[in-house]
Amino acid sequence: MRARGTVVIFRRGRVLLVRERGHRRFSLPGGGVKHGEPTLAAAVRELYEELGMKAHAARRVSSCDWKGRVSWHKVCLIETEDEPRLRSGEIAQFVWWDMK
Repeated sequence: MRARGTVVIFRRGRVLLVRERGHRRFSLPGGGVKHGEPTLAAAVRELYEELGMKAHAARRVSSCDWKGRVSWHKVCLIETEDEPRLRSGEIAQFVWWDMK
């Protein structure tokens, strides 16, 4: 099972979701943790690589971690004022979901 730094960003009562190329469903941003890399560093790195967003504050929320079918999601709460923009070929779309 692969460890994944999973990013949660809240803004004005909404949460940021992304849709990867070739996928139909949206998910939380983030990506794989490299060997020897701290989870929080991986989450911050992936957020910048995929969406060009720099973290102003970040913390692990291990009580929210979960194991999926493929990945072990290690949750990180990140604060940023940056707007997301598509930077890599991995992400096709992003939305701010109002959780309704």
